[in-house]
Amino acid sequence: MKSYRNQYYRRWKDDEASFDGILSNDIFEERWDRASDLPAMPVTVRLADGLACAYAGDMKRALCLFELTIRYADRREAEDRFHDTEVAEAGYPCNLAETLQARAYARWLLGEGLDRDQVRKAAEHFVEWCLTKPDDCRRFVSPVTMGFYLGGIRAAAVTGDIDYARQIAEAPHRFTDYHAEERNVWVRLLTEYPRVSADFRKEFECFFDRVRDPDFQVMVRGYPTFVRRDWLALDTGIIREMYLVNASPLDPVDPKAVIEAVAY
Repeated sequence: MKSYRNQYYRRWKDDEASFDGILSNDIFEERWDRASDLPAMPVTVRLADGLACAYAGDMKRALCLFELTIRYADRREAEDRFHDTEVAEAGYPCNLAETLQARAYARWLLGEGLDRDQVRKAAEHFVEWCLTKPDDCRRFVSPVTMGFYLGGIRAAAVTGDIDYARQIAEAPHRFTDYHAEERNVWVRLLTEYPRVSADFRKEFECFFDRVRDPDFQVMVRGYPTFVRRDWLALDTGIIREMYLVNASPLDPVDPKAVIEAVAY
C-alpha cells in the first residue's frame, strides 16, 4: 500500500486554525435560518472536516466535528429543510440521503454501531433521485448522476445486503470513463464474494490506494469530472474492511481500522 500520511498531515496543518474557528463560531450556525439550495451541506462538510482531522491523528477536533455533523443532521431532519427552494426540491431525496448517511457515519465514528438501516435508506434515496429527478434519468449522461448512483451502490454494499447491492450495481444503466471503471469494481466484488480471487484482491487494493489519495482527481478529456472523493475514500475503506478483511460483511466494522487504512 502506498502511504499518503504526510499529505493528509500537511492538509490538516494548513487548515488547523480554521477548525478551531468552526468549533467556536460556525458559519452554518449564523446562516441557519436562510433558505438553502444545498440543505445537506452543513452535514457533509462537517463530516469531511472531521475526517480530515481524524486522518491526521487529531481525534480531539475530529470527535467534536462528528458531534456537530450529527447535530446539524438532526436539526435539518427535524425541521424538514430539504425543500426550502426549487433547487433544494430538485435535489430531494438525494440531499436527504447524504444527510442520513453522513449522520450514520458520524455516529459510527464516535463509537456507536454502524446503523445499516439508515445507510440502506440513503442507498434507496440516492437511486431514487438518479432514476427520477435528473434530466438524464432515462439514460445516464451526466457524471453527477453517475456519481450519485455509484454512491447508492456503495451505500448498499455497506448495508451488507449483497443481493440488493448487486441488483442496483448490475442494472443496465449507462456509465462512461472513470464511472464505468468504478462500477466494474463493485460488480466484480459483489459477484465474486465470498470467493474473491487473489487477482481481484490485488486490483481492489490498487483501486483503494488510488481513491484514498488526498489529491485524487479524475480528468476526462482534459477536464475534472464529478467524483465525491471524501465519500468514495471512506465508503471504499468500509467496504474493504467488511468484505476483504472481516470474516463476514455483517461483522462489526472497526472505525479505527478504517480510518487507519484510508490515512496510511
